[in-house]
Amino acid sequence: MNQDIIALEFELRRLADIIKNEGRQELVAYNISDVQFMAVQWIKETDAMTIGALSRHLNLAISSTSELVDQLVQKEFAVRRKDDDDKRKVNIHLTERGQQLIDDVIIKRQRYLQSLVKASEYSVKDYYKHTHALYKETEEGERIESGDRSN
Repeated sequence: MNQDIIALEFELRRLADIIKNEGRQELVAYNISDVQFMAVQWIKETDAMTIGALSRHLNLAISSTSELVDQLVQKEFAVRRKDDDDKRKVNIHLTERGQQLIDDVIIKRQRYLQSLVKASEYSVKDYYKHTHALYKETEEGERIESGDRSN
């Protein structure tokens, strides 16, 4: 494998991890764990999610996921609601507080990224141009470029 590709993959992976961890510092203010935050992110992605679906995304047992959701409900990041079409089914929904948590984490990440760009010799447009060129070559990027925003 080309050494430049090896280095590029490593640095992109590390940079993504560093930016993610910078945002996760915000979790302390909300008294929420990394796994709870991952659950909040999945709930936001789907708008309404069952315990079973969430447990599959988190690779947790259903009992552990149910306990995790209890904690999210207690901390007011999520609510449980019966499904309108099937009253036996219970969906988990994000609350305003859950959305605020995600917004705060994203803003912290964006500010950190902005500080990195500001300290470099390149502009945001320079970085965006090159990362977007890579992103649009992925299946997800191609789908979004074509106007399909579904998951």
